[in-house]
Amino acid sequence: MTAVLLAFAVFPMIASASVQDKVARFSTPGPDCYADGTLVADGECYALVWSPKGLTFAGFNADGTAISANDRVVFAAPLALEGKCRDSLFQIPADEYAELEGGEWAVCLVDTRMANGVPAGVANNAPLRVNRWGAVRNEVKISTASTLALDGIAAPKAGGRSLLAAAAPSETGACADTLSAVPDSVTQPRIIGFEVVDGVARLTVEGTVPFLTYTISAGDTPNALAADDAADWVDGDTAKPIEIETDAVKGSRFFKVTRAE
Repeated sequence: MTAVLLAFAVFPMIASASVQDKVARFSTPGPDCYADGTLVADGECYALVWSPKGLTFAGFNADGTAISANDRVVFAAPLALEGKCRDSLFQIPADEYAELEGGEWAVCLVDTRMANGVPAGVANNAPLRVNRWGAVRNEVKISTASTLALDGIAAPKAGGRSLLAAAAPSETGACADTLSAVPDSVTQPRIIGFEVVDGVARLTVEGTVPFLTYTISAGDTPNALAADDAADWVDGDTAKPIEIETDAVKGSRFFKVTRAE
């Protein structure tokens, strides 16, 4: 199980932590941003990832998993505050670290925003969704719990993973600008209803997933569809159909439900 503690200062040392455990320390100087250049929202996700020696993290699927079976998403938490990742300590139990020693560690900024612009959060050590992501250029520092204790820096309680956060310095920031991959398990959504009422075209759509946001592409012919700037952005829902609206225009028009990017 994972326990997460967020604060503006490092906590006191917990004496029961194993001195053999490892602690990963990371932060970003900020300001960090999304692909459109806007400042990363408070509570946005940063993820600690691992790849085998000599390899670079291949990226995220939209459902928060790693694209490559060789990579691991080790930890994720809503660490963004005032446009950056707070200085963070993450405990890795010694037996788990033994499997990862010698590999490549990195931190990624993850855009998890839903259609309403609010970050979706994390669950089971992974982001609930990934719209876009970007690798942080800062180095991940790995230390032993005993080293941190000697330095008077907090170490998390043994028996679980913990995170302690503090304010980070300022230099240059990271950007979540790489589009995530759509898993092979995701099928094309189906339009099961269409109506025009009071100048609004409404499409009823089934077969969507909650880690994707959907919108409409439209055009005068099926071969000339483009993003419809007037269309809603709506989060998917496996439990029930969703409705996406856009402006109705005169004459014939073709629609396709697409991923909002």
